Amino acid sequence: MAARAPGHSPIPAAGPPVRYRVQATLLTGDCAGSSMVIYMGPECRCRYSFPAEARFAVVAMRGLAESGPSATAICTLPPRGLFYYIGTQGRTQPWQNPAEAGWVTATRSSDWGSGKASDLTGRQPCNSFTGNQLKSWWQVDLGAGRLFTPTRYTLRHSNRPDNVERRLQSWQLEGSVDGAEGSWRTLDEHTNEPNAIPARADAMTTFAVAPERAFPARRFRVLMTGPSPSGNHFLELSGLEMYGSLLNTALRQQH
Repeated sequence: MAARAPGHSPIPAAGPPVRYRVQATLLTGDCAGSSMVIYMGPECRCRYSFPAEARFAVVAMRGLAESGPSATAICTLPPRGLFYYIGTQGRTQPWQNPAEAGWVTATRSSDWGSGKASDLTGRQPCNSFTGNQLKSWWQVDLGAGRLFTPTRYTLRHSNRPDNVERRLQSWQLEGSVDGAEGSWRTLDEHTNEPNAIPARADAMTTFAVAPERAFPARRFRVLMTGPSPSGNHFLELSGLEMYGSLLNTALRQQH
C-alpha cells in the first residue's frame, strides 16, 4: 500500500445513520444518512418529492404519502463531510455549528437580507439570504493549519416555500489559499440551470468537483454569477457541506 503524506487523510466514512429526534433516515443516494423530520398534515398528497429509488429507515415515505395523511419533510445535511467533521471535533463530541463555535469563519457579501453568515455551516434548514446585489457571495475560511481538497459539495436552499424562485441557478464554487484578490480559482460552475436545485423549500443537491479542478484550499466561496429564476440577486442558502480530503498542515509540520 502506498505511503500517505503525513497529516493528509480523507474524512472518515460516517458510521450508522445518526437519527437523533427524527422519524426517518435516507439510506441511499448522494444524501445517504440525511435525517428526515416528518410533519403530518391533512393534505391528500405529499408536498415533498424524492427519487424513485430512495430508501428510508423507520418511515416508508411512499406508503405514508399514498395511504395516509401527507407529510412535509425537512432535510438535515448528511452526517459526514468537512463541516460536520469540524463541528464534532473529528466526531469526538456533540455537534456545534463550527462557525458559531469559532472553529471556522463564515462571511457573506452583505447582511441586509435575513439570517446570519454562520447559517451556511449549520445543519438545520432556515431562512437566510444576502442583500439583493450583483455578485453576491458567501465564504468560509477554514483557518490556519487546514487545507481541504473537495471532490463533492452539497447546497441547500432556504426553508421558505414562498422563496423557491430565489434559488441559485448561476454560480461558481471557488477556492483560495489566502483569499487575496485574483487568487480565487473555480472548482465548479453552473450557468442558467433553474433545475440544478429543485424548486422546493430546503431542497438539497450534491455536485461533483472535477478532479482536474480540485486543489487544496483554505477558503471556499459560493459566488452568484447571475440572477435567480425570480430575476433578483439575493443569494439564498441554508447549508453548504463539502466532501473530500483534509490536509492538516500544522500536523505535517510537526513531522
